[in-house]
Amino acid sequence: MKTMFAALTAGVLASFAAAQTAAPSPSPVERQREAQSVTQNSVENSGNTQATAAQQARNVKASKEVAKLSKADKTKLAKDATRLNVNPENSSGTAATAVMQKRTTAESKTAPKQNTSLKTAEGKRQLDSELQMKSTP
Repeated sequence: MKTMFAALTAGVLASFAAAQTAAPSPSPVERQREAQSVTQNSVENSGNTQATAAQQARNVKASKEVAKLSKADKTKLAKDATRLNVNPENSSGTAATAVMQKRTTAESKTAPKQNTSLKTAEGKRQLDSELQMKSTP
């Protein structure tokens, strides 16, 4: 019984040892062939470099067919953009911002000053005592 158990244990250990050995690695030539076949037969997606290059070529061709703007057209577009930016009815324009600044400045000048008592020595003492009372539990 002991010999049978010893033989069984030796067989199990031998099978574990055989399982732990690494599989033979493919040669560099085989790896290169496999990489080429995977690259050439891959499904087109955004990561495929061949598809990306083809799309870029189509984009370049299409961009060359578009007519270029003349200097006069560019100047007109710039003036139109500037005019739209200065339009007072345009809430995001510089003119609207200037109007809003004038309005808020005028309102702030008519409002009474706040915290004028803090400028006097008595006002500072009173503020200190209020803060001291609030900070103690």
